[in-house]
Amino acid sequence: MELAPPADPRVAPESASPRSSLYTLAGFKAAYTFAQVLPRSAGQWLAPKIALASYHRRASVRIALEENLHRVTGETGAALKALCRQNVIHFGRMMADYFLCAGMDAATRADQLLEEWRGLEHLEAARAHGRGTIVVTAHLGHWELGGVTLARHGWPLTVVTLEEPSTSLTRWRDACRAHLGIRTIAVGPGHPFSFVELIQTLRRNEIVAMLVDRPYAGTGAPVQFFGAKTEFSTAPALLAHHTGAMVLPAFVLQKPNGRYVSFADPPIDLLEGKEPRSALGENTQRIATIFESIVRAHPHQWFNYVPVWTAPKSQ
Repeated sequence: MELAPPADPRVAPESASPRSSLYTLAGFKAAYTFAQVLPRSAGQWLAPKIALASYHRRASVRIALEENLHRVTGETGAALKALCRQNVIHFGRMMADYFLCAGMDAATRADQLLEEWRGLEHLEAARAHGRGTIVVTAHLGHWELGGVTLARHGWPLTVVTLEEPSTSLTRWRDACRAHLGIRTIAVGPGHPFSFVELIQTLRRNEIVAMLVDRPYAGTGAPVQFFGAKTEFSTAPALLAHHTGAMVLPAFVLQKPNGRYVSFADPPIDLLEGKEPRSALGENTQRIATIFESIVRAHPHQWFNYVPVWTAPKSQ
């Protein structure tokens, strides 16, 4: 399983490690097929072995993960390497469950995997506010399962994504989400009207979900995160300014028993009444501060395999 997301804007092409052959349409289809015919226990056993094999043969990924988790936890030496191994094992298990929940019985399987769902009242209050809801999350836990859960319960959900390495894989993943009732809006180069689409979605009082801890080049603001400067996406703060939407952090984490807990926290208190650029940095920092406490508590499920504290290259 590929440990560094493809075409990651935080990694320059000349320094990026080779992509796994599994991060292709053929690789995804093969993993999907196995997940549908094998018992879940088989996927939970096999996927971590594949992930560890990929991790051990890619020095750039090992270096990035060790540096990231050292900053988060302060661990060094054998303890740090053990934490990184635990992280990769959890990543493999998460990916196995991702493919398990991509099939025709996705809703039923998602219900079986999800043991606990907290904070539903915060989502309901945001919807009642009537100006849209922005759900922000990180590369932490099983973020795709969170989308399945919302759609499963009839919430109008749009997820924000970057393009995959190939058009065919992008279409495959979009189709999987559409089957579950999840709409996709792609952002980045080649999608000049995506921000307008997102504003329209929120003005229909729908939910927009996005990952914000690894923005693509030109869309982040500097924040302090674990005592050093990195960038978080400015999109939530900008969208909230233009629409009045509430911004809620939400996460889905695997429990020791292998099942998951999903939780949404209360809306983030954002600065209002200013020009967007003047409040942009402060509001983005408020999001990063909340994320810092969640990542600190669950470093073994924070799946960032690129240098988080390396500034993105300008384009």
